[in-house]
Amino acid sequence: MTTGRWNSGSEYLPAGGTAPLDPASSLKEKILRQHNELQILFDISSAIHSSPRLEDVLHQSLMAILRTLRFKMGAIYLLRADERGERVMSLAAQQGFSSTLVSSIRSFPVKESWLRDFGKREPVVWLRLDHLFFPDLRERMAGEGIQEIVRIALFTQNGILGLLYVANHGELQIRPDRKEFLTTIGQQIGVAIENAQLFESVQRAKTELEISFDAIQHSIFLVEASGRILRVNRTTEDVYGVKETLLGSPYWRVLYSTAEPPSGCPIRECMWSKRPVQKEGPHPRWGGFYRFYAFPVLNLSSQLERIVYYEKDETEARRLEQRLQQTERLKSLGTLAAGIAHEIRNPLATINFNAQMLQRELELDESQSQMLGDLLQEVRKIDTIVREVLSFARPREPQFLSANLNDIVRHCHNLSKVHIRKAHVDFRMELEEGLPDLVMDSDQISQVVMNLLINAVEAMPQGGRLTVRTRYADEIPAVVLSVEDTGEGILPEDEGRIFDPFFTRKAEGTGLGLSICRRILERHGAHMEVESTWGEGSTFRVIFPLDEKNREPAAEGTRLN
Repeated sequence: MTTGRWNSGSEYLPAGGTAPLDPASSLKEKILRQHNELQILFDISSAIHSSPRLEDVLHQSLMAILRTLRFKMGAIYLLRADERGERVMSLAAQQGFSSTLVSSIRSFPVKESWLRDFGKREPVVWLRLDHLFFPDLRERMAGEGIQEIVRIALFTQNGILGLLYVANHGELQIRPDRKEFLTTIGQQIGVAIENAQLFESVQRAKTELEISFDAIQHSIFLVEASGRILRVNRTTEDVYGVKETLLGSPYWRVLYSTAEPPSGCPIRECMWSKRPVQKEGPHPRWGGFYRFYAFPVLNLSSQLERIVYYEKDETEARRLEQRLQQTERLKSLGTLAAGIAHEIRNPLATINFNAQMLQRELELDESQSQMLGDLLQEVRKIDTIVREVLSFARPREPQFLSANLNDIVRHCHNLSKVHIRKAHVDFRMELEEGLPDLVMDSDQISQVVMNLLINAVEAMPQGGRLTVRTRYADEIPAVVLSVEDTGEGILPEDEGRIFDPFFTRKAEGTGLGLSICRRILERHGAHMEVESTWGEGSTFRVIFPLDEKNREPAAEGTRLN
C-alpha cells in the first residue's frame, strides 16, 4: 500500500509529495503529529462524553472519528446476544455507507474462541477487499469504490464491546504505523460505551424499581435520618394525601398526628438500634390490624442514612383467618353439642311426661301445684335450649326461593310489634322501595331478622328507639339490612366474642342466637357487620351481595345513606 505523511496542517501527503525531511524537520513533524493526535483524542473525548446515553455516545463517537481523521464512512457494531442466545456483532450506528450496503450486513456471528483469544489479537486491522469473508459484501463495497477498510476493536480491560469500521472511497489515507494511536481511540470509545451501558443499566433498574415501588399495594415511606419523609409510593398518596404535603414532613406527624415520635414506634426503634424492626397491631390512625416494618439503610461507615418504612394492612386477612378458625371450632362444638343434646332430650321427655301425668292425676295443694308448675316450666326452658343447640349443631338445608327482603322485615315486625310496644321502644321502619328480589330461604332469614329485633329490644330495658332500614348499595352491589338501637351497646372487650357460641351477658339466654344467624347468612353468601359504642347503642348490618342478574333495583326508589 502507498504511504505518505502528515503535514503541519494535519493533512496527509501521499508518497512523493515532498522531499525527504532533515532531522530538525523530522522532530518538528513528530511533535506536530503528537500534538495533532492529542487534539484528536481531546475532540473525540469531548464528543463522546457530551451525553451519558448509549445512542448519543455511539453517534458522537462515530461523527468525531470521521471528522477528525477525515474518513467518509464508518459503522459501529456492538457485541450482543440474539434471540437464540448466540453472540453476534449487531449494527448500532453508521454514517456514510449506502443503505444497500448497510442492509447486507446488519449483524454477523462471533465465535466464542475469537472472544476468548481477543487479547492475543491485533486490536486494529487493515482489511482489503480480498480479505473479506462475505462475497456479496466484497461485491457491494467494490461497487461503491471502497478498496480497503480499517477495523478498530472497541474494548476495555473487561473485554471487547464492539467493532468500529471506517473507510474512504478509494484507498485509505492513514498509515498502518498509526495502529497504536487508533488502538487508543478504540479503547477510549470502549470505555465510553461501557459507561453508557452501565448508565442505561442503572436507569433501567431505577425505572423498574420505581414502577415496582409504586405498584406495591401497601404504604411505603423513605424517611431521612432526621425523621423527615423523603419519598412515598402511590398507595401512600392514596391513603395519606398528596405527595407535596407529605414530602419534607416529620414522619410522626403524618403517621401518628403527634408532636413527637411516640414510644414503641418502629421507625424510632430502628433509628436507635440500626436493625430491622417488625411490629403488629392496630394502626394508630386507621385501626384494624396491620404489620409494620422498618429497615435501616446504612452507608459504608455503618452510619444511618435512611429508613424504609412499610405498612401492610392485614385487617381483612385476619378477619378471614378468624372466621375460618371460628368455623372449625363451630364444627367441633356442634358435633359435641348434638351428642349431648340427644342424651339430654330422652330423659327430659320422660321427666316432662311424668310431671304432666302427676299434675293431672294427683290432688295437689297450692304449694305442691306451684312446685310441679315450676318443674314443668324449667323443663320447657331446657327443651328450648336443647332445640337451639340441635339447630345450631345440625341446621337444616336452606330451601332457596326468590323473596323480597322488605316483605320479610314487615312480617317480622308484625310478629314482634306487641313485644316491642310493651318494652316502650319507639320503632321506625325505613324500607327502600324497588329492591331486587333475593334468592333465599325466607324462614331462615326471618329467623335472623327476628333475632336481631329481639336482641335490640332487650338491649333497651328502659326503652329507646329501634330503627330498621333496607337499601340498595350500588358500590358493592348488595342489598343491605341494618338494625339500629339506642341501647346499652357492646362492651369493647366483648366485640370480638359476640358471635362465639354460648357467649352471652344476659341473665337468661343460650348465647347461640348470633352464632346461628351467622351460620345462616354464610349459607346464603351474606355476612353481618357490627358497629357499637358502649352506652350509646349498636348497629347490625346484614349485607346480601347481588348476582349479575340482580345488580339493578326493580324500580326507582330513594337511596338511603
